[in-house]
Amino acid sequence: MAAWARPWPSRGRWADRSAVTAPTAPELYDTPPQGGEAVWLRTADDITLRAAFWRAEGSGRGTVLLATGRSEFIEKYYRVIARFRALGFDVAAFDWRGQGLSDRLIEDRLHGYVDSFDSYQRDIDTLIAELDRRGWGDKLILVGHSMGGCALIRRLAQPQRDCHAAILTAPMLGLRFPTLVTPALRALSWGLARGATGKWRISPGEVKTAADWPFENNVLTSDREEFERYAALVRNNPILGLGGATWSWLAAAFRDIRALRGLPDDAVSEPTLLFSAGADQLVSNEAIDAFVARNRAVTHIRIPGSRHEPFMETEAVRAILWEEIERFLDRMVPVSIG
Repeated sequence: MAAWARPWPSRGRWADRSAVTAPTAPELYDTPPQGGEAVWLRTADDITLRAAFWRAEGSGRGTVLLATGRSEFIEKYYRVIARFRALGFDVAAFDWRGQGLSDRLIEDRLHGYVDSFDSYQRDIDTLIAELDRRGWGDKLILVGHSMGGCALIRRLAQPQRDCHAAILTAPMLGLRFPTLVTPALRALSWGLARGATGKWRISPGEVKTAADWPFENNVLTSDREEFERYAALVRNNPILGLGGATWSWLAAAFRDIRALRGLPDDAVSEPTLLFSAGADQLVSNEAIDAFVARNRAVTHIRIPGSRHEPFMETEAVRAILWEEIERFLDRMVPVSIG
């Protein structure tokens, strides 16, 4: 890992520590919810992650572990974090390896790269170990969006049971490509993922991040304020930005999607609330429907008109989302009285 890849000292300074705070604690940009603590965490394969932790407002009902989507970062979810805290939950959030302020994995930090989605499981391992170290592991609620949802489903299907329930939005159980294109693209990605070509972006040309995307015809949200807030975060803090996915990332995504489709029936046994976006143009709702049909512990709600990011959608969409989340959490972790 080249020294340029991170704005902090080399990992060797804390080789015997899993969490690092002042004086080298990571920054949280913009205006984070009050009371948060940001730390560096080191994974088992020696990758440094940025993570942040907030205590609940009032008495704690449990802990939410927030797993974001591809190219995202902690700051984008400040409003979501604040809402879960107001509901009585401690919150842990982090940047996946390869994005945000966590270690970038190749020399061009704007290329979205990973060699295997197995790496994301090591990131989750690291966060859960830190929650256990802090004594926050009781009644753990996993919350994941898109790529984060994909990673959490793998976690939910593993033999060890380390969460109480899960909430997923638009989980990446399939990618939306034209039917006839998908097999060719899958084969091409598997071929190009090997060697130096795996670090090439799928879309050639100028690298663009969220700071460059136009609101018109975007596939993420129909809420202009939320879209512009995301763009401004990257524009004002370019270090957070990430460009398009590489062939290696796409090949890894296809492999993980295939593995998830091969899971046995009822592989997910923890109570799970899954939201799909009715107007999603990035992930396959047909793949989500097939997954839900084979997992009885999963409650599925499709939100009509929502684009890919329900948490960042219009007030009307968010009202549906949070009403269902609150109802689900009241069943899973009832509010203590007295």
